[in-house]
Amino acid sequence: MNEFTFSSGSIPGLAQWLERALGLAGAVELLLAVVMVAIALIRPELASGVFERLEQRFSALASRPLASIAVVGVLAVAARAVFLPWLGAPVPSIHDEQSLWLQAQTFAAGRLANPAHPLWEHFETFHLNQLPSYASMYFPGRGAPLAAGLVMAGHPWVGVWLSMVLMCMAAVWMLQAWVRPGMALLGGVVVVLHLGVFSYWVNSYWGGAFTALGAMLVIGSVPRILRQPTWRLGLVSGLGIAILMTTRPYEGALLCIPAVVLLLIRLVRPGWTGGRAALIKTALPVLLLAGSAGTLLLQHNQATTGNLFKTPYSLNRETYADAPAFLISSPAQSLQRGPVYFRAFYAAEAASFMRRGQPAEIVRSIVAKIYYTWNFYVGPIFTAAFLAGLYAARRQRYLLATVVFFAAGYFLETWNFPHYTAPLFPVLLVVTMLGFEQLRSFKVGARPVGLFLTRAMPVAAAALLLLPASSVLLGKPAMELNTYSHPCCALGQDNLKSRLMARLTDSPGADLVLVRDGPNNPIHQEMVYNDADIDQSPVVWARSLGAEKDARLQAYFANRKLWEFQWTEPHSLERYRLTPLTLPLPDPVPP
Repeated sequence: MNEFTFSSGSIPGLAQWLERALGLAGAVELLLAVVMVAIALIRPELASGVFERLEQRFSALASRPLASIAVVGVLAVAARAVFLPWLGAPVPSIHDEQSLWLQAQTFAAGRLANPAHPLWEHFETFHLNQLPSYASMYFPGRGAPLAAGLVMAGHPWVGVWLSMVLMCMAAVWMLQAWVRPGMALLGGVVVVLHLGVFSYWVNSYWGGAFTALGAMLVIGSVPRILRQPTWRLGLVSGLGIAILMTTRPYEGALLCIPAVVLLLIRLVRPGWTGGRAALIKTALPVLLLAGSAGTLLLQHNQATTGNLFKTPYSLNRETYADAPAFLISSPAQSLQRGPVYFRAFYAAEAASFMRRGQPAEIVRSIVAKIYYTWNFYVGPIFTAAFLAGLYAARRQRYLLATVVFFAAGYFLETWNFPHYTAPLFPVLLVVTMLGFEQLRSFKVGARPVGLFLTRAMPVAAAALLLLPASSVLLGKPAMELNTYSHPCCALGQDNLKSRLMARLTDSPGADLVLVRDGPNNPIHQEMVYNDADIDQSPVVWARSLGAEKDARLQAYFANRKLWEFQWTEPHSLERYRLTPLTLPLPDPVPP
């Protein structure tokens, strides 16, 4: 019997197979969706009285647009705050998070980049540039929320949390332009349940919510501008465009181009003359904010690469990588700098790109992008509403055209993560809530099957939270970290470096840790990451580069305790060696 086989009629066997195939959270969600549909077909009148009373109160709140937005904001704060004693703030672990953490520190210090360190070779690491400046490779908007958290509260995660709260509030505002007030409020609640508590968008530093916030401002502005263009809507949509430009400019363009085309068509339409002057006035703040974002990007390029038109991302790929960001690009011809084990990481990263010419690989890439996007943003529980929304959106050709246009552009990208598709999330949310409206009148015979489904889906989404909540509060079941295929769950993971940092900082004095490369270095657990101001950091992590260069490093940091770190077993957080070096230091070598 292989791992994908289960005995006929065996419910435990089916559950085990689903868990292996979909993960525990995915399997439970699928089972909840099946139970929900079964009840809808068998007893759609179940608890109808309770639901009717709740809907009456819900409708009274939904009739007040600002109150609806505020309530969802409070819910987003409270839902994550409940678990603060157990989850706390996440610890950066993955390369992307470490890079964005550095970017946040840099911005909070009032700089776009840091000066290159005189001994920069010792500090080479993933997703950071060392020359001509010490800086993250990412666009500046990615680290902006983290920097805001540092400035406001002394911790980058506060900015992550705030961006999630604002995104949930913006979801209600956006939906109020597309669906009935009750559905707009419900949509905001759904976003909180789906992404605001246990997803990696709020429990890591990868990002996603801030980009989606910008996209929601754009998608919420479009129908309002078409009805009554104003300069205020120009400011809102311009702010959204600026966020997209500075976080994910390519995917942001995929979202904005259909909106611009729609507005231009309306502008030149012969029968639409009353709002033409107002639409032009609306465009002025859009152009101002978009121009400001473009200027910021150019200044950031200059500060990080020394070239107005070269992004730090491009510089990093040219220095280290094996594959470009797009499947249609030529293979990367990089300098392939860094230690030997860097090559294993970049080879693994480039695997799908190297197979791009195979028809089966093209199909696999497209299917994977569709599946992960659906599973993260919609999932089994809301699939019925999403499918009904696609049918309802046949009259909203703009929405469908945006989905198709975005997907066509996204299929060209080499990698596949939900924060890449964050600009599309608002459109998928609008389609889903249109589906809620469509389903409410759907009947099988005289039985209100669709009405029950619209009531049961949010309940099922709330019930799904009990699984990670149990894992957080009781430790059972143990939940695996999921960072891309499902919104549940990012519940934190053991981070060796944070434990070692606590151990080192508890002792008096500053420390220098020499990290020695070897055959057991894990490619996703990098130790050589430092603060924006390396020289002033209480603990400095540096790569060992041989006796002569290490002597120069030790002389530079002569006032620090010296440690040696080396992995002794691959991919293990427990098998390592951290030992103090007590031998006399060599004579100082001039820097």
